[in-house]
Amino acid sequence: MVRWLWIAVACCALGCGDEIRDEESGGAMSTLPTSIGSSTGGDSTSGSNPTQDESSSGFVFDVGGATAPTTSDPDTAGEVCEQDIDVVFVMDVSTTMGPFLGTLADQMLGVDQAIAALDLPSPPQYGLVVFVDDFALLGEGQPYADAAALQADFQMWSDFTSSNSQVSGTGSNSTWPENSLDALYTAATAYAWRPAESTLRIIIHTTDDTFSEGPSVVNGINVQRDYPSTVQALQDQQIRVFSFTADIGGSCSCEDVSPGWSTPYQGQTAIPQATDGARFDIDQVLGGMLDLSEAINTSIEGAVCDPYEPVG
Repeated sequence: MVRWLWIAVACCALGCGDEIRDEESGGAMSTLPTSIGSSTGGDSTSGSNPTQDESSSGFVFDVGGATAPTTSDPDTAGEVCEQDIDVVFVMDVSTTMGPFLGTLADQMLGVDQAIAALDLPSPPQYGLVVFVDDFALLGEGQPYADAAALQADFQMWSDFTSSNSQVSGTGSNSTWPENSLDALYTAATAYAWRPAESTLRIIIHTTDDTFSEGPSVVNGINVQRDYPSTVQALQDQQIRVFSFTADIGGSCSCEDVSPGWSTPYQGQTAIPQATDGARFDIDQVLGGMLDLSEAINTSIEGAVCDPYEPVG
């Protein structure tokens, strides 16, 4: 498809830390520009307070107000493509994720500036879902007031990881698989996305481990969604998932945690590929071999006005 060719060319120019593979070659995809850029950011914090969400097993936090961005970009000769850009971050906030979230907090304003440089009529729209074994849709699914407010919450959740607590604060986290599926499903179905026909819908997802699959109970928390229903929800909403995940993890740091992210899960297409997105190696970010903001910006720019082509 058009975007993978575009990203492949960009990667060749920048230098790639991993190969790009598509469905025809039978593998998962990874677009890994390795040049390291400067970062921008701050160290403000947020005082969001959780309340029980009566419609789900997650918790809802109150965050700022909404904006109404629009994107325009050339599509084909003689035609103009105009899209809004909605980006929802779905973040693992378990103990090991602190350094990644801190990096994201430092670079969030740079990401926002790069999106604005796409000649948008108005700012992009951002949302946030955080998860351990439970999950929280922040701001009841409404967009942040601006990138600075989102940056502040990234820093708050980076600090939170040291607690080894569930998102709700009501228990500890004693298991390694986390609840990516409920978090992704909630982002797809409960966030206030603008219309798919006029909006580029993107999820930036991060975790360094595998996932629990529902229906099941983990640390006393009900995990609701299974893999197929999560993929279906993402595809129905025409959402592209760009995941930052690991290949090896688990309690021994020796287990294959790639299924569902960079390799198939029980014969089913990995989520980034199934949703016309991409997967990046989180260990390359943490090791300084992959610039986080550059990877996010490349993904978004390459997806603007590109037809949505899910797999499976």
